Amino acid sequence: MDDIDWLEPWNSLINNKHFFENELNNEIGNQHILYGKKVTAIGRRYDCDDILYQVYNCDFEFAVVHLTFRKTIEGSPLYPRTDIYKNIDSFVNECMVPLYIEYIN
Repeated sequence: MDDIDWLEPWNSLINNKHFFENELNNEIGNQHILYGKKVTAIGRRYDCDDILYQVYNCDFEFAVVHLTFRKTIEGSPLYPRTDIYKNIDSFVNECMVPLYIEYIN
């Protein structure tokens, strides 16, 4: 995903990708939308704990997850909070650009 033009407060996740992938797997229960899915952490919102994951072999390609760092599986399939995006354009237009406009104002 080198072709993303990142806007603040988002940036590419170069280091610690495996840490965030492992943390996601530690938090999601078997009812969570990402349970059992292969994911790669590719971006991070640096003003909070939101991570952008690329999701493989699924009807959506990206998910933004607000990790809780509780070190346990969340009891509800609603947590960690997750927003899904059909493709990278959806993420950019529905998440990153509006957040950037809010962030700079």
